[in-house]
Amino acid sequence: MPKASGDRSSGTLAMRLARTGILVSALPNLFLLVLFYSLAWHMFRALGGWPSSIGDHGFPRPLVAHADITMYYFVGLIWFGMFIWPVAVLLCVVVPRWREFIPYLGLYGALFLSCLALMQLVPEQFLNWWRD
Repeated sequence: MPKASGDRSSGTLAMRLARTGILVSALPNLFLLVLFYSLAWHMFRALGGWPSSIGDHGFPRPLVAHADITMYYFVGLIWFGMFIWPVAVLLCVVVPRWREFIPYLGLYGALFLSCLALMQLVPEQFLNWWRD
């Protein structure tokens, strides 16, 4: 028996919501990778190599701005992961209507950890500068 037109539209809505949830879960982490790797490229191009010391003394102003934006965004995601994400997961576990969001929060967490791992692939000189 064919589905009623209302059934098909609700299936489409559910599929669209799932795609939206996946996109919302993935975008902050993908943006972090874009910022981080573009900073590494920008630094290598602007300095003609990797920095030999910590800090941004002697860096061009656009590079300092790029580094600050990347660092503040990274710190924001760290704080979000430490304080807001666990509360959101807990709320989704406790509130039955919100349980449907648990997979998206899990995806966000897994992608954040994946981004942290992918950030380790840049040259060691850049990582030393980034960590200091």
